[in-house]
Amino acid sequence: MKKLDIEYYNPVRVCFSLNEDVELPAKISITKTFLIVSETASNLHPDILKRLSNNAIIYRSQGSNPDICDIDTIDVPLDCSQIIGIGGGSVLDTAKACFAKLLTGGRYSLSELIQNPGILENYRTKRSHLNLILVPTTFGTSSELTKWGTIWDWRNYKKYSINHEFLYADIALIIPGLSHSVPRDITASTALDVISHALESIWNRKSNYVTRIYAIEAIKIVLEILPKLIKDLDSREYRVKQAKASVWAGWAFSQTQTASAHALSYPLTLFHKIPHGYACSITLGAMFEYNFHKAKTELEEVLCIFQKRYGTTTSTFNDCFLRFLQDCNIPYNLRDYGVTSADISRLVSNAFHPDRFSNMVHVLSEKEVEEIYEAVF
Repeated sequence: MKKLDIEYYNPVRVCFSLNEDVELPAKISITKTFLIVSETASNLHPDILKRLSNNAIIYRSQGSNPDICDIDTIDVPLDCSQIIGIGGGSVLDTAKACFAKLLTGGRYSLSELIQNPGILENYRTKRSHLNLILVPTTFGTSSELTKWGTIWDWRNYKKYSINHEFLYADIALIIPGLSHSVPRDITASTALDVISHALESIWNRKSNYVTRIYAIEAIKIVLEILPKLIKDLDSREYRVKQAKASVWAGWAFSQTQTASAHALSYPLTLFHKIPHGYACSITLGAMFEYNFHKAKTELEEVLCIFQKRYGTTTSTFNDCFLRFLQDCNIPYNLRDYGVTSADISRLVSNAFHPDRFSNMVHVLSEKEVEEIYEAVF
């Protein structure tokens, strides 16, 4: 029998509002809540926090990319019926990890749940009685739309994902105004994450017609607004458009997952503390050529979009992408981030992430990974 041409599943109810004083969806109940919020969001958005924290136990998350051991020490109240995460991608991923602990009644460590996410299948009935609500305050990770969360192990220089359909949020509350106070570097980094998600969902073995539509729209929006937004961070129009682009890209890669650009980014973040969006984007130009011959029809459309804004009909994608980064005043060489040529061998040996590599239409060899790092050095 023939396989289906397209299969698409994303159960997240997306509630998008241009106003911070929006009426909250009825599903956000008044039952006992565990609210995980970034310190920044707690200080900058007290009104929305107050409305969501009714009858809640509040945990304030510190910093980005929290360590697996730190998350494991969070005292999740096991009698609550709802977890709400408010913040950037790290906070939302932390909320997902805590939700997995709530679902299992705290019987398993986070390491056990990462290694064997099938454990969660035993709690299907319980899942129907719990709510996971995610409210992003930055727009790029799209964690509010996916079923996985990124977990870092800084002691052992490892990156993990906790991955299960039960970690899809019940509601993603998208309020672009919550990002108005986000500084330039985070704004740029998250927007580059959008482009990374979109491109990696296109040169992906799981790509389909629907995901490509979302991905292309996300790319168009970011190319249009990012050079303007970083010069006008108070622009409501551009903040709204970035939020929309993040949703489109999220709907795309929630089906495909990411691919090798993300795999190559992990050691850049682990060893050199390069912010995630910058780390993902820095290899995109070089990686495009490796995938072009295997996804030519889809990537020709992407190439034309970049050529219209940053080149001519004879320009390569890499040339156009570099001009885009220059237009945004974003570093585009590894040495700009303090990486030396002596670091490349360690980056190569730590870049291999089997599921990310196998997702890409062109599966990179170790030699090609080294060539890509050297090309962007």
